[in-house]
Amino acid sequence: MLYKIKDAVDSEMQSIVEDARELIRIPSRNPPGEERRCAEYIHSRLKELGLNSILLHEPYADRPQVIAYARDSRFDELRIVLNGHIDTVPEGSMEGWNVDPFSGMIKDGKIYGRGAADMKSALAIMMHICKIVGRRDLLLCFAIGEERAEPGTSTILKHVRRLGIDRLRYGIVMEPTSLKIATCQMGALWLNVRVKGRSAHASIPTNGINAIVRACKAIGALEAYARDIAKRSISNSSSMISNGSRACIPRCSVTMIAGGVKENIVPDECSFTIDRRVAPYESANDVISEIKALLDAYAEEYEMSMIAERSPVCIDESSILVKGLSDALATIGITDHPVCWCFPGSTDNEHVVREGIESIVWGSGSIEQAHAADEHISIEELRLSTYALALLLSKLGYQE
Repeated sequence: MLYKIKDAVDSEMQSIVEDARELIRIPSRNPPGEERRCAEYIHSRLKELGLNSILLHEPYADRPQVIAYARDSRFDELRIVLNGHIDTVPEGSMEGWNVDPFSGMIKDGKIYGRGAADMKSALAIMMHICKIVGRRDLLLCFAIGEERAEPGTSTILKHVRRLGIDRLRYGIVMEPTSLKIATCQMGALWLNVRVKGRSAHASIPTNGINAIVRACKAIGALEAYARDIAKRSISNSSSMISNGSRACIPRCSVTMIAGGVKENIVPDECSFTIDRRVAPYESANDVISEIKALLDAYAEEYEMSMIAERSPVCIDESSILVKGLSDALATIGITDHPVCWCFPGSTDNEHVVREGIESIVWGSGSIEQAHAADEHISIEELRLSTYALALLLSKLGYQE
C-alpha cells in the first residue's frame, strides 16, 4: 500500500505545484474580499479532476466559497472534512518583496508569492487528494473570510448540515504548521481603542490635551503588559489542561494607530488597535478586564470596542488523528516534530470543533512565512505533507 500511495502522490505532484502557482497568480486579498476568481478556478479544476459534486456557496455577495466531495459519495458516508481558506492578506509594501507577490515563481526548490504558505499550496493538495487516495468519505471546504475572522467555514458547515451531511467525525484545517501536529490553537481578541483629548492651537499646547500623548502612554503600558503575559505559565498539576495548551503563550501587540488632523493642532483624538492572543487556559472576559484596567490608568478618557473575537481550541491528545498522523509522519522518516503543539495563530478550526468534529490544525509551510514579504514554501515539504496526509486518510476511520 505504501508504494501505491507514494506512486499516486508522485504522479500528482507536478499538477499540485502548478495548481498552487496558479492560485497564487490569482489575487484573493482580504480586505477587500476578492475571493471570487480564485473560487471559480478551484471549482473548474475540481470538475476536471473528477469531483462532480461541487457547490459554489455564497454567504456574502460576490464572494463564493467551494464545497466538494467525490461524485459517487452518499451524504451518510461523508465523515472527514479538510478545510482551507481561499483569502490571503494583502501583499503590503513592495519594498520588502524581491519577487512579484503574484508570480508563483519557483526558485531554489521553493514556490514564492502571497499565499504560498498561507495557504494556497494546501488548497492545491486538497484539490488532488481525492484522486490520490480514492476515498468517498472526504468533504472538501474551501472557505472565504478567514483572514478577517469572517464566518466562511461556519456557514459552510451549517449549509452542509442542512443538505443532510451530518455524520462528519474528523477534520484537518490545513494551515502552515511545518508538519507539527497542533492539537491546540490560540484565540484572539481584536480591539479598537479611541483615546480622547482636547484640541488647541499647537503654539499654546497647554490649552489642550494631546490625545496622541495619552495614547502613547497607554501603548507603553501595553508593551510592558505584553512582556509580562509572555512569561505566564500554568501549573503542570492541572489535569484539565493538555500539554499542547501549556505551550500556548499569550501575546499582545498594538498593530494600527491613527491620530491628528493638522500639523499645528493639538489632536483631540487618537485611535489604535490591539491584537491580544488568548491561550486556552485564559478567559476572554478576564483579558478584556486586564486591558481596561491599563487603559483606565493611562489613556484616561477612551472608548474601547470589539472588532472581532476568535476562540482558542484544544482537542484531546489521545485523538486517533494525532496517533494516525504521527505514524504517517514516522513512516516517511519524520520523527522529530512535536505533537500536541499549540498553533500560535487563530484559525477556522474553532468553527470545525464547535460543530462537534474532532479536528486538528496541520499542514506544510511555516507560520513564519504567513503574511511575510517574499512568502514561500518548500516543494519538498509540500510533497511530504501530501504523502503523510494520504497515508493518514488511507487508514483513518478503518481503525475504529
